[in-house]
Amino acid sequence: MGLGLDTAMASGTTTTLGTRGSLSQANAPLTSNAGAAWHNYSRPAEYPGVAQLPLQFITLKSGKKLGVMVALPGDAKGKPVAGTFPVILMQTAYRADVGNLLGYVLPIGNDEFIGGRDQFLIRRGYASVTVDVYGTGTSDGEWQVLGPVEQEAYNEAIDWAAQQPWSNGKVGVAGTSYLGLTAVLASEQLNPAVKASFAIAVGVDPYRDVIATGGLFNASFISLWLGLTQWLTMGNELEEAQYPQYARQLQAATQEHGPGAINDMLLPMVHNVLGGVSGSPAGSATDDGDFWVSRSPGEQAATIPVPTLLISGSHDLWQRGAPLLYEQMKRNVNTKLIVEPGEHAEAISASILDADSTASGGAPSSVTLLLQWFDQYLKGMNTGADTMPNVTQFVSGYGADGGGFRFTRSTDWPNPAIAPTRYYLHGDLSVDTRLPKAGEATHTVEEPKTPPVVSIAASKGGNYLMAMVVPNDGSGCSLNMSEALLGAPGFLAGLMPCLAEDNTVEKTQHALLYETAPLTEDLYFNGPIEADVWMSSTATQAALSLRLDNVLPNGDAVPIDSALMSAAFRAVDTTRSRYIDGVMVQPWHPFTAASAQPLVPNQPVLVPIEVFPTAVLLRKGDRLRIAISASNRAEGIWDTPMQALANGGVDTIYNDPDHPSSIVLPVLPTSTLN
Repeated sequence: MGLGLDTAMASGTTTTLGTRGSLSQANAPLTSNAGAAWHNYSRPAEYPGVAQLPLQFITLKSGKKLGVMVALPGDAKGKPVAGTFPVILMQTAYRADVGNLLGYVLPIGNDEFIGGRDQFLIRRGYASVTVDVYGTGTSDGEWQVLGPVEQEAYNEAIDWAAQQPWSNGKVGVAGTSYLGLTAVLASEQLNPAVKASFAIAVGVDPYRDVIATGGLFNASFISLWLGLTQWLTMGNELEEAQYPQYARQLQAATQEHGPGAINDMLLPMVHNVLGGVSGSPAGSATDDGDFWVSRSPGEQAATIPVPTLLISGSHDLWQRGAPLLYEQMKRNVNTKLIVEPGEHAEAISASILDADSTASGGAPSSVTLLLQWFDQYLKGMNTGADTMPNVTQFVSGYGADGGGFRFTRSTDWPNPAIAPTRYYLHGDLSVDTRLPKAGEATHTVEEPKTPPVVSIAASKGGNYLMAMVVPNDGSGCSLNMSEALLGAPGFLAGLMPCLAEDNTVEKTQHALLYETAPLTEDLYFNGPIEADVWMSSTATQAALSLRLDNVLPNGDAVPIDSALMSAAFRAVDTTRSRYIDGVMVQPWHPFTAASAQPLVPNQPVLVPIEVFPTAVLLRKGDRLRIAISASNRAEGIWDTPMQALANGGVDTIYNDPDHPSSIVLPVLPTSTLN
């Protein structure tokens, strides 16, 4: 392990990003399928109706049972028709019955995003199977959140679906968010019945993607999410009333569910935030433990043998994950990557509802994409799924001038034409490609003195617990908070402008604002970004929050991207980091207790920061802003012991020849835009 910037790899070498179990590898770009374009695909329904079967159960080898909902092609009266069909399997932690109920009231197709029966696909000759994952909903067991026991049950569910009398033995796995993670992890089981995968809004490494971004605990998201999922899975009253023959079984399952996520994850994490109690098998923000290895799809993604279509969002909570999954799979199987605009909820909605996106260079609605993908790989039809564009990305700022195109297409990600370009921060708060000069001024930011506000709600005799962490550092009304809350606040951007622009949060946080001069030509960058910030602190723990903005001529600061990093976890494993043309553009931090390096007060250190991949076009006259503050509690907070060490620390940012703070942007010629 070592720290290197622009000299650790030979010039001209392009590498992948490594994982816990694999080093970065040479990564010659794909150039095939150039010029591919999107075409709308559809075909008429084959069956007039949908037949919903009653709740049934899969008995596992362990004797435990998984609840399963099945919907089949039906006649006009909703009775099953004769025949065998390929299966679309969804495995959910959000209750199969709820998803199927919503499938009744949202018959728009692509109900995989809620784990519901997809009437559009079923009527075109598919069986829909939704399983409550082990430890949730109507299934037995103690929920352990994507853990090994849950994953073993995926394989048994696949076997069950392939062997039913209405199944032709071919299975496609599909889903969104948690369901998308189960689809990718199920593909890694190497079950021969699985022939294709379709995953929306998925991650590659939950620890790095979401749970502990930069080594700080994402309490805003994880505490709310765990509480909501516990609330969903802690009640089977509706099923007990509908299926009285299973009442005792369902009551027993409900009792089994409770301890899992609460005892193993939520309580220890909340205790850690409130009082410094450690011991969670999920580790903490200070240690990427073994808990996350088996739960990270990226560790085995290169082994996936089935064609996979991945859809993500430009500001999704999981925006880091889909491109990295694509990169690991692209040489082994037909893999396609689509990045829609927006955060979690917005991007999912865009993928389903934006049927006219082909006019702006984007992909068709995922309703028809699902049909096209599974028709080719489950039904053997020649639908053109193999010749879809390899990579299609929404580009922020593209089309903002009224032009029709908002997306770009490429043969690979990162784009083969990428040129890492280093921009330096200067003492006068300017940004350009010139090296800093001796004597340039330093600037300071201060860590908030008070911890965030934590509220806790409990009910159902202690079987349900929800904690909500409220940022009190000014980051509560920002894109980061909207991301942490799965994009739901983003729909209120018209009423709360601070969700869609960064001037408010940066002013509230007293952030340092480094800006370029107005651009003399358009600037387009697309891919992974690395910030290399030289800093010192008066404390032994410090964090750096970094935001990238596009400052328009009218002064509005449009968010581009952001990052958060604990300085103590600045160590970089150069053997797992990504390089392009000899420049490190994506650092790989171990985030282990052994790699931690507390600061020596007032001693400058280099802190390499991974800024998640993005794509943006800045127009002539715009300015690029790099805003630096000491916290972003909407995205991550200290564990209690670190909070005490960081409290009120004053951080100094350096800009001189010996300490040249900078950022590496993945610049592309604007001619590569379609």
